[in-house]
Amino acid sequence: MQRPVAGVWDVPTAGILPALAVCSICFFAGGLLGCLLMARVAGGAGEGLEAYVQSFLRAAESGALSAPDLLPSMWECIRWPLLALLLGFTALGLLGLPVLFAVRGFLLAFSIASFVRVLGSAGCLLAFLLFGVTGAISVPVFFMLGVQSVLSARRLASRFLGESRQPALYGKAWFQRCGLCAAALVVCVVLEYLVVPMLVSGLAGALIAI
Repeated sequence: MQRPVAGVWDVPTAGILPALAVCSICFFAGGLLGCLLMARVAGGAGEGLEAYVQSFLRAAESGALSAPDLLPSMWECIRWPLLALLLGFTALGLLGLPVLFAVRGFLLAFSIASFVRVLGSAGCLLAFLLFGVTGAISVPVFFMLGVQSVLSARRLASRFLGESRQPALYGKAWFQRCGLCAAALVVCVVLEYLVVPMLVSGLAGALIAI
């Protein structure tokens, strides 16, 4: 039982930590920028943001979020991991993946900060339901695929420059990791489609009543 499981993590250990460090730094740098930008939103932009959040709450409370379309829910869950996976097939992923992680961190933090700014502590709970329930699955998947794509892109770049003749990391373990991530994203889609709208609608009704 141990060998198949261990095979999933069969990647060059010397490169995992640097790749993970690059992805993490870019992700959190983007997140910090998103929070700082939201803190500087003022005037008409701030009023527009508050109006948008309040209209979202009214739509959620009325049940408009109770039955989202399946395809948009699927795309919402898989788009970032899919981009991370695709960038691993080209040496340009060495540049594209850090940018991708920074953009993902920025958008996620900016979205969360928007609800917190308008609703205060209640916004933390609403943001958790909107982004945290599925994010607890999709973000680790995003990092797993991103790290392996950084390693693959680096190896492709080395081959292009003639520094290494080792093949890219597309072996059995690579397919096992992708399969594991795909199964996790299926769970994520189910939560996004069935569970999150119900939880958000219930919380929105309570916030509007207050």
